Amino acid sequence: MAAILEKVIFYALLLLLALTPLPYGAVETWSTALWEICVFAVTLMWAAQSAIEGRLKIAANPLALPMIALLIVAIVQILPMASGGDRQTISYDAYVTSQVAIKIFASICFFLLFATFVNDDNRRYLAVNVIIAVCVLIALVGIGQSYIGKALWQRGAFGPFVNRNHFAGFLEMGVGLAGGLIVGRVVKQLMLAVYASCALALCAGVALSASRGGVLALAAEIAFLAVVAIPNFISSRKSKQSERPGRAGVLLRSAAALVLGFAALGAATLLVGSEGLIQNISQTQSEVQGELPASERFSRRDIWSATSRMIKDHPYLGVGLGAFQFVYTRYDQSSGAQRVEQSHNDYLQIVADAGLAGGLIALLFVVLLFARGFSAAQTHNREKRAVALGALAGCFAIAVHSFVEFNLQITSNAQLFLALAALATPERKHHEE
Repeated sequence: MAAILEKVIFYALLLLLALTPLPYGAVETWSTALWEICVFAVTLMWAAQSAIEGRLKIAANPLALPMIALLIVAIVQILPMASGGDRQTISYDAYVTSQVAIKIFASICFFLLFATFVNDDNRRYLAVNVIIAVCVLIALVGIGQSYIGKALWQRGAFGPFVNRNHFAGFLEMGVGLAGGLIVGRVVKQLMLAVYASCALALCAGVALSASRGGVLALAAEIAFLAVVAIPNFISSRKSKQSERPGRAGVLLRSAAALVLGFAALGAATLLVGSEGLIQNISQTQSEVQGELPASERFSRRDIWSATSRMIKDHPYLGVGLGAFQFVYTRYDQSSGAQRVEQSHNDYLQIVADAGLAGGLIALLFVVLLFARGFSAAQTHNREKRAVALGALAGCFAIAVHSFVEFNLQITSNAQLFLALAALATPERKHHEE
């Protein structure tokens, strides 16, 4: 019975990855709630399996710790405080913060489930193929919509995504996985062509989305694969008895990937032949300089400036997770014609919502992710290395894109990111050393 439950849980996780993007990325209240219910249902199956086996089967992945810490911050923000002012809680909207806390808890459950049950080479490889297939399908639908009009998702700008940037963000993560398998050369020559075609379709989707941040992130991702992944596989041809790269070598490669990734951004944007993208890029200067009319302006510069003032006034625990949109109007110096619900920068957003505590938690998560990811890649198992580096490349892309967007606040994108984080940081076994 326990073995059957384990298989059911594994395939349920894959089903979640495939279905969550369909209701417009699960961004509405009902679709987010449905996703949470599904995750909790799978968690109950996990509990039932543990009860049958008489032990709790759980992956000891330290990436869960920063997520738990963020959940604690959310709980503190909604505790009643005897402040005597207009608010009885740290959060400016305790109800919304409580909803975010539930979503964080569901995210923790999903991450631990994925890390625990996608636990061998066969399951990792199947999960990677499901993710790539879902990304390619959404890319093809989004590209088709650009030429033949909307059919399945009337409100979707590209496939099920209403926002072109979130469409691009979703595809970026698929590019990383496909790229990891390609540079790792862990598949047969015929399948290599298939994965190359998938990567090409995903890159075309990002380009046709006309997302400036998406193209920049894609360029950074390609540079990451070129600077980090390819040298890693070349060095793996040396004797298995050779010493693993020292900490300094890992840090040096990480710095090189970061520098070259950003250096490739400008060149990549000039090479992409998307008319919509070119128009968006040509508008960037006007946005930055504030030359657009107030009625047409949606300037990230203004949003980030207002967010910075918000952070200055609420430095330690922020305004409350999810409460940004309710506080922003106090700092908005524009005409107020645009409705601003996010800061369009996930890093600024977490500091505004959860203060310096949230910023440190996010920093800890990123550091653990890449440290554990590079460590996991130092294995002689080529398949495992290819998946780890490909997943890490996808995480790197979304980390770059998060400087100008809020992909990690979109349920489907956040779920895929957590899946990639789990794939990038598997438990290492002694025989793989």
